[in-house]
Amino acid sequence: MVHAPAGDLPTLLLLHGREGSEHDLPGMAAAVAPGWGVIAPRGPEHEGDGFAWFRHRTIGVPVIESLDLRMQETAEVAAGLARDAEVRLPMVAVGFSNGGMMAGALGCARPDLVGAVALLSSSYPLPAHVYALGGMSGMPVIALSGGADPFHTIRVHQAGVDAYRSAGARVAEHVDASGGHGVTRENADLLGEWLLALTQT
Repeated sequence: MVHAPAGDLPTLLLLHGREGSEHDLPGMAAAVAPGWGVIAPRGPEHEGDGFAWFRHRTIGVPVIESLDLRMQETAEVAAGLARDAEVRLPMVAVGFSNGGMMAGALGCARPDLVGAVALLSSSYPLPAHVYALGGMSGMPVIALSGGADPFHTIRVHQAGVDAYRSAGARVAEHVDASGGHGVTRENADLLGEWLLALTQT
């Protein structure tokens, strides 16, 4: 799914969660960032009734070979879609759950393609060799989580935030105490404010 931005607004690279599809995030994106461009590809791995970005050993723990391969493939797909849509780079990668891990990995590997990252219920720590790629240095990142999330706990949220900061990212974070594994209204509003601030810096 591809929509060009209005005027000179940036473009969002939307990466859905595990067992999701490219149709999951554009509605939210239109609400929090009206007029922004949208590039929403589909994950390459079949997972349940939907798709994922890479195979995993357990929630938040990727199969390294799968992550490395799919990270490269996803970067190529996203770059091609951006080129065809004639949108300016870098984009802002917004990922939910499994998609947030891919969003962060793309920021580490391809800061020319992804210049900021929003982690929605997805600040799982990435493997050390991904952070070592260096793209996170100085990159704006926001980590938005739910305090009642059984899959992405507060402990995991904080470990991921610490890992991104150690890699040099400029991390803003918020935990909606009553939120589960999803995007609450409170966190969506904060995402919109953060995205707006990116256009003013």
